[in-house]
Amino acid sequence: MSLSRESLLKPVAVPMEEIHIPELDGSVWVKGMTAADRSRFERQFSLASGKRNKRKTQEIRERLIVACVCDEQGNKLFTQEDVGAIGAQSAMIIEKIVDVAQRLCGMANEDVEAMAGNSELTDEDN
Repeated sequence: MSLSRESLLKPVAVPMEEIHIPELDGSVWVKGMTAADRSRFERQFSLASGKRNKRKTQEIRERLIVACVCDEQGNKLFTQEDVGAIGAQSAMIIEKIVDVAQRLCGMANEDVEAMAGNSELTDEDN
């Protein structure tokens, strides 16, 4: 069955999933992205002047957590100012969350690698 234009343009709920984190004795909610959210996320790593932003590349997982971790109502828990603190967390915990975030966003490992390889260099990285 072919979908109509109206069917394709009618928004559907962005998926959310609760993940139990035994190491922290609790759970966290992870929310997928709309197409616009994903475009904004990917722009953080886009080319500019043909140089890479090594810091942003190294923070892809942390930035994905900022973009996707939320409360039960879908409100974000973190801001970009939290990237450093998230980076200090156990990699095992972060990977559990990132794996779910990537799945809910339709983001393959190759997509993440492409973003990391297509980043810009800031003056601070020189």
